[in-house]
Amino acid sequence: MPRYELALILKAMRRPETAAALKRTLEALMDRGAVVRNLENLGERALPYKMSAHSQQHVRGGYFLVDFYAPTTTVESIMEHLSRDTDVVRPNVVRHPLTQEVKACDGIVPVPLEEKLYSTKKKKK
Repeated sequence: MPRYELALILKAMRRPETAAALKRTLEALMDRGAVVRNLENLGERALPYKMSAHSQQHVRGGYFLVDFYAPTTTVESIMEHLSRDTDVVRPNVVRHPLTQEVKACDGIVPVPLEEKLYSTKKKKK
């Protein structure tokens, strides 16, 4: 199973309601076969712009990161479920950055500019 990261913005609520929404979200993930590795609370803060979700305007939200393993076939159903949850302002699932293949940088390849600039044309004899 691939490793994913769920970036979740919940609407601004008191602590018990936020905990219930997170529990509901994590149970939905696990019901669809996901294995949750970590939950990170990034805190509540002002949103970068007004977001509308479920006929409401939001200016503040709670930011959370959920690290999980899940079958590739269930990611779409997870997103569908989260988009219907009225407490979720913005869900976003991406492949975990640590599992993506990183290619080594070859650096800057030197170009022999002098040869290109000052090359002399061969004269035909």
